[in-house]
Amino acid sequence: MPEQPNLTRRMFLGSSLLPATTASAVALRSAVADVTGATKPTATHPVTLFAFDDVSIPFRRNLRLEMHQPRKHPENPVLPHGKAREPDESRAQFYGSIIRDGGKFRMWYIAIDNQALAWLPKQAYRGCRVAYAESDDGIHWIKPKLGLVEHRGSRKNNLVLIDPPDVTGLTLVLLHEPDDPDPGQRFKMIHQIRWAEAPSFGWTTSVPLFSKDGFRWKLQTRGAPKNYAISTEHMPLPPEHTEQSGLYKWQGMYYLTGQQLSPWAYLADGRDCGRVMTTFHSADFVNWSSAKTLAYVRDGYVPKPQGQGKETHSPASVWNRGNVLLGLHGQWEGSPNVSERRMPLGLLISNDGHHFREPVPDFVFVPYGEDGEWDQRGLISGQAFEHVGDETYIWYGTWDLSAGSNHKARGAVGLLTMRLDGFGSLSLKDPAGPAQFVTCTLAGAGRLVINADGISPDARVRVELVDDQEQPLPAYAGKNAAVVTEPGVRMQVRWPRSDSVQPGDHPFRVRVNFEGPKRDQIRLYALYLQTE
Repeated sequence: MPEQPNLTRRMFLGSSLLPATTASAVALRSAVADVTGATKPTATHPVTLFAFDDVSIPFRRNLRLEMHQPRKHPENPVLPHGKAREPDESRAQFYGSIIRDGGKFRMWYIAIDNQALAWLPKQAYRGCRVAYAESDDGIHWIKPKLGLVEHRGSRKNNLVLIDPPDVTGLTLVLLHEPDDPDPGQRFKMIHQIRWAEAPSFGWTTSVPLFSKDGFRWKLQTRGAPKNYAISTEHMPLPPEHTEQSGLYKWQGMYYLTGQQLSPWAYLADGRDCGRVMTTFHSADFVNWSSAKTLAYVRDGYVPKPQGQGKETHSPASVWNRGNVLLGLHGQWEGSPNVSERRMPLGLLISNDGHHFREPVPDFVFVPYGEDGEWDQRGLISGQAFEHVGDETYIWYGTWDLSAGSNHKARGAVGLLTMRLDGFGSLSLKDPAGPAQFVTCTLAGAGRLVINADGISPDARVRVELVDDQEQPLPAYAGKNAAVVTEPGVRMQVRWPRSDSVQPGDHPFRVRVNFEGPKRDQIRLYALYLQTE
């Protein structure tokens, strides 16, 4: 039976089941939604309407989407593996996280020395330790001597303290919640480790840890681990093999993303599968549900033996943007011949916090490097996204999966840069025709900001507000429409009567027209509704 199209995407848009206005409002419902189903900004997150998000911008005329790749930084890798006898002498493996805290970039990653590398084939992840680095600019990193953990007879290293010390694993993902009322739980980590009763050395689960400062971590489970493994009676997650990738909080619940395969995961119709994305959830970060979400299956996926087909690897490292989630995943291009396997990175998006999709199926967001380059053949993503000035920074790692069981490939961390939120843009399909889009339903007062290029007096953007039924709001439409004539990543929209959106309690939409003799030069990346 041929593989069906991605059902997640079809269910998500739901236009055949709901009226267009209702479908867009329901799909975009989030932690900041009010009773109307519309989305409004908060003090911490603006509403972001990406050009590539056909839920946030569902109605379009004569516009085409162009996706864009970031640039690889010329100084890559910005965090290489360590020197001889250092904890990461073999690999600085970026199954990790980066946050911006107190004006500093802070990185947690997996350090693998030669001893841990030798253990990998038979004693999975024993000796893989959590390490720390920091940077003032996200480009130049130092590995501070923390003095917390002994390694080869010395504490002069960058290893963080894990209690108990035998909790070791290949991946970690981290959240920082500075407003948590318990100071000892403001840093939260999920760590992947081996579990004791597993019949295979490679079967792993995930466990939660808390920290006050990000340097000293304590395991939170229903019991104590046995050596470097955890028994099923102590597991906060169900005893299933899972490899985590992303961690976020959505509508008051914590979510952990990762990859699973049969028998722990299967397609909606019950068929076995290789690597797909699943998501577990928890109300308190310690006790996790036994029910999970089949969050993403690649378009065109056909079940094949593990590693031989079109799978999704480590989906997804997640960037929580308030009303929408972005994610990266490995676009595993399998083959029976291991040496032919390759893996670039793809881009995912979610509007409901549960189901993810690719804006353009199989678009390669980050290509792997050529043979001989540091990131040859295969890439991995960590949870590491930040805006720096007018640019977006994304950090990533490397894994040459075509090396098969050869564990000697050197891991390191690289940096990607791009125009602020420059993931994709809308532009005219027919240069001679009129062009317009209308957004989903929004709510709340705030400033409307546009991120676009190619704008000029001859390539204008006319911005109007309409109600949920697309009837003009007189103070913001017609002769009172706003006209933007300058490009920029953060151009505030100003109407003749107001510098901000003040619709009262009424939901509204934004209608945007591309105008002028040179309107085909406009590239629109995003709109933002920010709180006053």
